[in-house]
Amino acid sequence: HLWCLFSPLLLPPLQPHHRHHHSQPSIPPNSTTAAAGSQINSNSVLVALLDSHYTELAELVEKALLLHTLEQAVGNHNLTIFAPRNEALPTGQKTVDSAEIVRPDDVTRPDGVIHGIERLLVPQSVQEDFNRRRNLRSISAVIPEGAPEVDPRTHRLKKPAAAAAVPVGAPPVLPIYDALAPGPSLAPAPAPGPGGPHHHFDGHSQVKDFIHTLLHYGGYNEMADILVNLTSLATEMGRLVSEGYVLTVLAPNDEAMAKLTTDQLSEPGAPEQIIYYHIIPEYQTEESMYNAVRRFGKVKYDTLRLPHKVTAQEADGSVKFGSGDVSAYLFDPDIYTDGRISVQGIDGILFPETEAAEPLRKPASPVKVVTKARRGN
Repeated sequence: HLWCLFSPLLLPPLQPHHRHHHSQPSIPPNSTTAAAGSQINSNSVLVALLDSHYTELAELVEKALLLHTLEQAVGNHNLTIFAPRNEALPTGQKTVDSAEIVRPDDVTRPDGVIHGIERLLVPQSVQEDFNRRRNLRSISAVIPEGAPEVDPRTHRLKKPAAAAAVPVGAPPVLPIYDALAPGPSLAPAPAPGPGGPHHHFDGHSQVKDFIHTLLHYGGYNEMADILVNLTSLATEMGRLVSEGYVLTVLAPNDEAMAKLTTDQLSEPGAPEQIIYYHIIPEYQTEESMYNAVRRFGKVKYDTLRLPHKVTAQEADGSVKFGSGDVSAYLFDPDIYTDGRISVQGIDGILFPETEAAEPLRKPASPVKVVTKARRGN
């Protein structure tokens, strides 16, 4: 926007429109003002605007319908004009919000003009509403009829389950973060599907399968080692999948995991907390995440490390997680997708924003890895 100060008149800011050419506005040197009845001679400051250094400003004055106002002011006052030269006015790319105008004046009609832009504009209120609805409550299952009553303070059964069995395949009773709490599981029944002895989803087998896929894919040995040897997360994830929950794992590759220090992994519960921040309690593929960030700019996903969320945005034709120096790109998409578990390879370790201020130190000693054949071998 171009702001000009004409003294002693206080005028609103001039907002330039797209210019096709640099035509000089018509300011008759001998025009008569309506207010004072005097003529504007060739030495007028308004005529000086037609100088070759200020033609852009003169054109903006004319387009903003301020010429008549200035002519009246010249008759009554001496004006001081702070006029930017032509080279000072902005030219080149023009944008609307975050969208570049790629086809200016694409369609011109007497009652309006159409400019072509390179992406969809989404109001901020729509984007905020989308992220607000992406929380664990909105994606948690509805309690089916006949499910046992749960004490909200202790997450325990208030009374024994009803005699009528909950139908097989009914959605889980509790949100996933409650299912992670200690105590007996309250899920009504395993989700239907292949793999189990009664044609139910066998979550433990599925987790074992995706870990083997990581090892066979190559470059993710340290992630698999943490899941299997340093924690009981593989067992926990298998139980959740058996009870009908879905998971998306953002798996850091070996190069990223090598930046963790022994101290960071040896603190009680530290490996679990690191991995929990890389697990999204939704089923997302590379395509679904990329489409979301392309449409909404930034998307915040819940993680199993409550209450921390991980931010995703479009960058360089891919999906970028985190922010600042502590960020990671979706590096190996869709390593494993079976409808219940999705594994997306990333090239960095993610930490919540509250912890991201502390840079990762180089490891004092290498982290133990599971030795498996790498991809292509």
